[in-house]
Amino acid sequence: MLKIKKIEFIKVLYDDSLTQNIFSIANITFSNYAPVYGALLYWQKNMSEEPYTKEGDYKFFYDMASAQYFAAVKFPKECKLTRDQRQELAYILLEERGAIGTYSFVTKKPKHTFHLKNELKKIVFPEHFDVNDFNHFSVFQQFDAMDEELYKKLPYDRAFVDQYLEWCQFAVKEHPSKLIHYFDYLPFRYICYANPLLSEQFLIDHLEQLDLVALQYNKTVLARLSASFKRYLVESLKAQEKTIHSDFVDQLDDFIESYAFYSSFDVTYLPESDEMVEMYLQFYEYDRGSNKWPGSEHLVKGIPSLMSQKYDRFGDKRLTNAEMDKKFTSYSDQQKQLFSANAEQHWINRYRNELDWSYVCRYNEQLTEDFLTAHLKYLDFSALGLNTYIELDTDFLVKYFKRFDHRQAVPLLICHLTEQFYLQHKDVMKVDLDVLYKYMDNIDIDEFERIEHYLID
Repeated sequence: MLKIKKIEFIKVLYDDSLTQNIFSIANITFSNYAPVYGALLYWQKNMSEEPYTKEGDYKFFYDMASAQYFAAVKFPKECKLTRDQRQELAYILLEERGAIGTYSFVTKKPKHTFHLKNELKKIVFPEHFDVNDFNHFSVFQQFDAMDEELYKKLPYDRAFVDQYLEWCQFAVKEHPSKLIHYFDYLPFRYICYANPLLSEQFLIDHLEQLDLVALQYNKTVLARLSASFKRYLVESLKAQEKTIHSDFVDQLDDFIESYAFYSSFDVTYLPESDEMVEMYLQFYEYDRGSNKWPGSEHLVKGIPSLMSQKYDRFGDKRLTNAEMDKKFTSYSDQQKQLFSANAEQHWINRYRNELDWSYVCRYNEQLTEDFLTAHLKYLDFSALGLNTYIELDTDFLVKYFKRFDHRQAVPLLICHLTEQFYLQHKDVMKVDLDVLYKYMDNIDIDEFERIEHYLID
């Protein structure tokens, strides 16, 4: 066993220019082995399902339900530790620097191999160019299929069409914040159809421009939209008498309410943390004691702290109050309604007199007991009872039990059922086996089985 004597961490400022985002450097001294100086702790976007990077660094995922980003440790070349020893030491370092599972990897930072502006400058646009000539599904489908009919129907020469559409194919993969200045060149319908990084906030901001027919084919984006926006999508397509995607036309309720629909397009499955066997050290002895990393502002606010304060988890810039005020005043009633369902608590409170509280209560996933209690006079309990995306303390539900609409089953209460809660309120609550089975995934398994027993009897 190698005996770790001390681990010294050196905090590193986040550098956006680096492909690998180093957030700390570790020096490790042993009592029975040569010291290891300059081990680099970094995070990076996950690009494969392999457990190791190409350089052999083992991946530790900060969120075991999502394999979008991982943390790893790069050891110096002169380090003679075996791969298994490196893996275990990497675990120790990451656990010491900030318990695995607490990292805040908030941005989708692409490798800048395509330069929008520079590549666009290479294209010689004809005077009669109109982006609307290309704003059709068939154009890109025919281009991908190398269909000669495409060149016959477009009023441009072949060389221009090839060069322009190739630029579009690369450009559409960039973060939406970079595309705003190129809307005169990049068909917006194509952005709806093919950009994988569209956030719900972006869709709300550009609601009038959205092509919902195109958006319904963007499975990566659909996988993370709220139930509120998916309901808007479906109802709008129906109202416009448009064809609804065959994937969910016969499963509309499931598509709207479930996050499992299309989930494979957004995340790669990894075991939940409680499914993982506790890790016991095989190669090292380490008495943390007073050497435990005490944490810092950098650790508390997330890694990288600067980026997490400036950007949200979709890579969209966080707005100041003044910036958001300007945007909010331009919103239509429909935009305000959709925003209500997706807004952070700060914005809900700031615009509390202008939001649709039925949407806040029914769809918003960021509601807590403290927030609800502080805004009690605004709450629509009938709508709140339909919100199955939040976790509330039973004491809150008991206290305001009578304010829910008990003329029908209340999903929020069903999802929080315990045997005691059921027995106390079974004469008022509408609960039968069908309702219980519908929400069984939200109920503790032991509590579920006990309640099921009462209903079967």
